[in-house]
Amino acid sequence: MGNTRIGIAIGGPLDTLGETAKRVEDAGFESIWVPETARTAYISAAVVAQATSRARIGTGIALAFPRSPVITAMTARDLAELSGGRFILGLGTQVKRVNELRYSTPFEHPAPKMRELIDVCRGVWGAFDGAPIDHRGRFYTVTMPPFPGAGPAGPIPIHLAAVNHEMVRLVGERCDGFLGHPFSSPKFLSDVALPSLHEGLDAAGRKRDEVEVVQSIIVSIADTTEEALVGAKLQIAFYGTTRTYAKVFEIHGWGDVVGPLRAAHGRGDFAGMIECITDEMCDEFAAAGTADEVRDKVRKFDGLADTVLYNPPWAAPDIARTADVYERIVDVLAPR
Repeated sequence: MGNTRIGIAIGGPLDTLGETAKRVEDAGFESIWVPETARTAYISAAVVAQATSRARIGTGIALAFPRSPVITAMTARDLAELSGGRFILGLGTQVKRVNELRYSTPFEHPAPKMRELIDVCRGVWGAFDGAPIDHRGRFYTVTMPPFPGAGPAGPIPIHLAAVNHEMVRLVGERCDGFLGHPFSSPKFLSDVALPSLHEGLDAAGRKRDEVEVVQSIIVSIADTTEEALVGAKLQIAFYGTTRTYAKVFEIHGWGDVVGPLRAAHGRGDFAGMIECITDEMCDEFAAAGTADEVRDKVRKFDGLADTVLYNPPWAAPDIARTADVYERIVDVLAPR
């Protein structure tokens, strides 16, 4: 894969997560990323930090708005200390419905609020190093320094998950990394996301090499192409039901699929959702197939991303199948 760094997303029970993390680090994966879905990203990151010694560890992603930015900054500081400086704070907004109905959190002006949240985090980290803090913003007010006793933990990169123009532009202006959504394509990255990123870089007088582009990719491996396609298609279909991501279909001329996808999802019709996703769509948005087929397909972001992050499909409620895909990814695609 040339100079492209390879990372992997892992998850699952906390009592086995450390063992998984050690295995993927030993297999040569340069970074390990943990989600915030059924479990909190920060607890998972702590388990991974204690089980590994070399790989970078990122939250992919931790929810930004349900937490105070001071608590986020303190947690990131602790994880940087625990990991010996290997921690990356990967943040994301999630969508309006999830914020409001799952986390009881107002979803208001996400890009300006995220900009301010990032500034507060960096202000808190500076305060751990003795700098004064006096943030009086539109969304947050922080005028007291952290409780003494912890001290600084070194630089902590902030990577931001983004799809819409304003959020991607914010990455270019303020962040250390861009986290590309797993439901993406080389065309979306090159024609939509990267131009927005460069707009932000130009506005801030920054250079491209100041921001790491981390692009996730859905990877589904099975004994047969057909079986692998089913897993990838369901994952694509799951993401595609969210209106925020409709533009990913639209740039390829497939915007009409969103309505039928949402209707099937509303009925709980998984088979109907899978039928909405063609083989052509799957080839564009995922790397799915047998071991030999996937080795070539995962290279689709070469030259566009600095780091490619492998994500197994997880939308299907089949823990054994998900575990099998993890095993195959490590066996087939390990960098070593």
